[in-house]
Amino acid sequence: MTWRIERGDCLDLLPAIPGESVDALITDPPYPGIRRPYGRLTDGAWHELMDEVVAQARRVLKPAGSAVFILQPNSEKVGKMRLWAWEFLLRTARRWNLVQDCYWWNHAAMPTVHCRRANGLLRPSVKLCLWFGRPDCYRDQDAVLWTPSGRVLAGRLEDRCLRRQPSGQSVRTGRTKAVVLERGGSTPLNLIPVANTDSVSSSARHGHPAGTPLRLCDWWVRYVCPPSGLVLDPFCGAGTIGVAAVQNGRSFVGFEKEGKYVEAARKRLEQASGKSVPQPLNSEWRPSRCT
Repeated sequence: MTWRIERGDCLDLLPAIPGESVDALITDPPYPGIRRPYGRLTDGAWHELMDEVVAQARRVLKPAGSAVFILQPNSEKVGKMRLWAWEFLLRTARRWNLVQDCYWWNHAAMPTVHCRRANGLLRPSVKLCLWFGRPDCYRDQDAVLWTPSGRVLAGRLEDRCLRRQPSGQSVRTGRTKAVVLERGGSTPLNLIPVANTDSVSSSARHGHPAGTPLRLCDWWVRYVCPPSGLVLDPFCGAGTIGVAAVQNGRSFVGFEKEGKYVEAARKRLEQASGKSVPQPLNSEWRPSRCT
């Protein structure tokens, strides 16, 4: 297991990665229309950036590899959504393949201007996890099984009666419990509930204003990257996806433009990996470190 952080624009650094050398690309990129210390992108500039990132992702990923882009739709104004996220979804899915529709639910999301009484809208709390790759791309469902519900565990193994639901679906309670016990958990839903709270694992604690929770990164790393595989994050920020990768025994390569976030990511990865890996911020690409 090795890790590497490069400082620079991902569009300059991605072409140096050898083709078909990466197992999974997992990233939470900047969003258009959001003012951050590192700038603000128009919708058009964002699409140009991401189209090139997608092209490079398809080149560097192994045949069974896949990419996950974590995106939160935003508004032009209250009551008028920007459409960039769905435009990106449709365009990329038609050119590549959308493996499954997946979402992250931040069930601890704070109230925003949208849900003030005068506006009457709902509290934004869901992000898209756009998962692109081949239909048969690598995934390990056993690595992300959920704790079974009390209702399932309370069922009797001997109960093999076929029960039909009002929807027309049928279930055998005993068989369901037997499978859960045999596998060690229940199959997860495509809505991943992870609270984005200010904990020691949050990028906000390391100076980054737009952090992704470590638990969510950990979940995706275990699900779409094989053991000892390589995870790439072209917008690594303070390195939370990298921390999840090395803590799970995967190698990691991250690109980041802002120097202060590069240093924060390096310190976090040194702590997560239990060892310091000295390397210059802009040294040339050495694929042997990541294979």
